[in-house]
Order: sequence, then structure tokens, then C-alpha cells
Amino acid sequence: MGNHIYRNGEWIFISSITIKDKSFQELHAVNLIDKFWGSNKNLDLKYPVILDLLKEIIPEKASKNDVMDIELTTEETLGIKNIFEREIKHILTIRKPAKDGYNIIVFDKEIKVDTRNQGVTDGRLTAFNDIYLITKECLDENKPMYLSID
Repeated sequence: MGNHIYRNGEWIFISSITIKDKSFQELHAVNLIDKFWGSNKNLDLKYPVILDLLKEIIPEKASKNDVMDIELTTEETLGIKNIFEREIKHILTIRKPAKDGYNIIVFDKEIKVDTRNQGVTDGRLTAFNDIYLITKECLDENKPMYLSID
């Protein structure tokens, strides 16, 4: 992926910042860690699910490879927000409450998730929520959202 350190397989990044001009250390700084979300095809079972969801809204852009920091329109960002909001609501109706794990905020409500023992539902819930929050930030602050696919 360009001059990036993410070279092990295929990646998707959704971000409220450009990433191609940042080093690994810069991206993982405390003030930027919630500004992007990434998934590796070789390491993450959510990769194909998320790619398919993106294709519902931006089929051409989500089908490209080796693209960095494609700026999405407000309409595309809103569409992505709506898709992930729909998926989060669905997961919330089918998941079992976690006994162990950590807390995340989903739609302004604190929820305990366990990505080890409830990996499929809670792993997706966590990822979908991260993406939803990025889209919400971009829309609320009237700033662009970026897509990168390697």
C-alpha cells in the first residue's frame, strides 16, 4: 500500500483523516487512533463482510484495489453510515449479553462486548460501531471521509 507499513495482505481502511502520508507511529498516536479503522483480508474474518457492505453503497470504489485516501462524498458517507447503523441494530437484536469483556458505547449506550467468546457477533458489533462512529464524525463535523483499499 504505497509507502505504508501495512504490507501483509490486502487491507481496507476507512478514516476521517488521510493515512497515506502518515507513519505507523503517527497513525497509532493516542489522538488519531479513533480516526481510522482497518481490516486485513488474511487476518480478519470481517474483511469480506465489510467489503460487501461497502459495495452496497459504493460498488465501483469498493471494487478497486491499490487506492489510497479516496475522498467520499457526503452522500456516500451518509449511505455507509446508514448501512452500518442497520447492521448494528440487527446484531443488537440477536446477540447474547456478554458476561466478560470490555465496554463500548453503541448509540449512546454502554454495552459489554466479549470479542473472544462471542467473536462473530461482538467482533462485528465492535468493528461496525467503529466505522459508524467515523462516518458520524465526518458528517457531524462536515469533513470528508476516506477509503483506502490495497
